[in-house]
Amino acid sequence: MKTFKHLLTTALVAASAVSFAQTSVTIISDNSDSVRTNKPLKTVERITSDFSIYVGFNNFGGSMPAGYDLRPIGSRFVALAWQKRIPLLTAGSTKLRLVTGPEVAWNNFMFEGRNTLTEQNNQLVIEAANVDLRKSKLVTTQLNLPVLLNVRFKSGLTFAAGAYAGMRLDSYTKVKPEGGSAVRKHGSFNLNPVRWGLTSELGFRGCGKLFFRYEPNSPFRSGEGPDASVWAVGLKL
Repeated sequence: MKTFKHLLTTALVAASAVSFAQTSVTIISDNSDSVRTNKPLKTVERITSDFSIYVGFNNFGGSMPAGYDLRPIGSRFVALAWQKRIPLLTAGSTKLRLVTGPEVAWNNFMFEGRNTLTEQNNQLVIEAANVDLRKSKLVTTQLNLPVLLNVRFKSGLTFAAGAYAGMRLDSYTKVKPEGGSAVRKHGSFNLNPVRWGLTSELGFRGCGKLFFRYEPNSPFRSGEGPDASVWAVGLKL
């Protein structure tokens, strides 16, 4: 696992360096100083850079133990992504590009009612607070590296599909009673240090895109937390 984490960290750092590298444009001209023609310049499609914001909702999937019910609106997903769009196929009306680059992603899992999450003897336990809570949530922060194939059709419709892998940067619980101050507690909460998932995006021309992400494996270590999948859906801006 340590070797895999080192390899993943190296890949993420390398992707970050590429994302901030200078974009180059190559122009090939068939004109010469001695012969004047009306032949236009031929421009090779370039690598472009994008900064995107993902905003949406997330939740657990599968059969969850009692107490893991989440607030639909409060359980949000946010990611900041620095991406490179690398042309693979540009001839014709259909364009094919490789999209990749580092991102920082936050999963906010907000629990219903008075439920709070604690770690006891290497096991996660859901407990009910003695007072009404304004919020009680588990937040995870990850550094991810997505890799997608993006297809753009002549109509302007775009579709992308791929996968991502990432390592946990931080995780904490935040409990705020009604009329009281919030208490934040950082810890691992039996979360896996490395997570991966599948992702897809659908858009039209320059408009925002719909995205969907799915992690088939549980974010928690086996036997130390619920066996849950994770999904997220929302807009890419």
